[in-house]
Amino acid sequence: MSKLPKNFEKTLLGIAGVVALGFAALGFMKSSAVAEDFPAPVAGTPKNDPTIPEAEATAAASSSLKLNRAFEPAEPDGRPVDLFVGVRLFADKNNPNEPVDIVGSGQKAIHEGIPNKWWVETGADPTFANSPERDDDGDGFTNRDEFEAKTDPVNSKSIPPLLNKLAYLKDESTMWYVPFGLESNGKWAPKFTGLSHDGTKLANRVSAVEMIEPGATFFKDGAMAGRFKFTGMVEKEITSERTKLTQRVKFGQYEDLKPNKLGEKYESQYGLPDAQLEASAYHDRTAVLELRAIDNDGKEFKVEERTKFALPPDAPEKNYFLKKVTPDAIEVEYTDAEGATQTLEIKKGGTP
Repeated sequence: MSKLPKNFEKTLLGIAGVVALGFAALGFMKSSAVAEDFPAPVAGTPKNDPTIPEAEATAAASSSLKLNRAFEPAEPDGRPVDLFVGVRLFADKNNPNEPVDIVGSGQKAIHEGIPNKWWVETGADPTFANSPERDDDGDGFTNRDEFEAKTDPVNSKSIPPLLNKLAYLKDESTMWYVPFGLESNGKWAPKFTGLSHDGTKLANRVSAVEMIEPGATFFKDGAMAGRFKFTGMVEKEITSERTKLTQRVKFGQYEDLKPNKLGEKYESQYGLPDAQLEASAYHDRTAVLELRAIDNDGKEFKVEERTKFALPPDAPEKNYFLKKVTPDAIEVEYTDAEGATQTLEIKKGGTP
């Protein structure tokens, strides 16, 4: 006698029916989807199948995408196009609802001397009345400075020559003269008198008992110690401006031993009137300078005449030479990009 449930056969028949209905539904859905996507029967290969005319072009496009291609930006009107932003437009203050393409044909220069195209290409802001005098990257150089130097106005690392921002503030000089003093048989006992830039009076002398011979260095100590070398005595004919009389006068001759004035020659006239002392005096000149760029504004530094210096002042290489200092101007010597020696004059109170 069978131990299976009485309704086991009916259960199997029911399950079989459900499975059959499922397969039938799946076949119907697949058939409908195919019919919807491909209303015409698919036959042959895509290459020669007349029912899919785009198949060949699709294959070619897919193949093209796998090639290693170089894409170059288009430049309509001679300017590059930003594919993300497009053409840079501005608003006219008199008609703010009408966008303006400042590089478009027929547009006048917004700022005299600087083409509109330069503002667009560099990203500098042309929308202010004083845009050429503004400093968009904060490096101390105006937009006009950057335009003239062909540097990047929105990159503080790209700057024109620093010498263009060197300012001459004032001259701190010491005025001095070596009065003749005493002379005997070619030996000399000169004096020294001077006035520093801050009003300090300077004085020194060689005593009569220590008279020096040609070739000796003076002074031993004090002001201008070891500064000069006595080279000898000469006589010259001098005509007095007051009396118009001509007479022979002795001059003590000496030369400088200071490194920046090494070998410079001077003369000391016997009996020179005090009224002519200042007109005959010499000067040790020092220029007080300021680099008005790269965060150096307000930081003064001093350079002696005929010495080298660096820009900025703390840079390791001293590429500039202070050739001359006067109360009104300085002359700076430097080597340009082509290797030629150039001299730049900077007036007192300003930059070149």
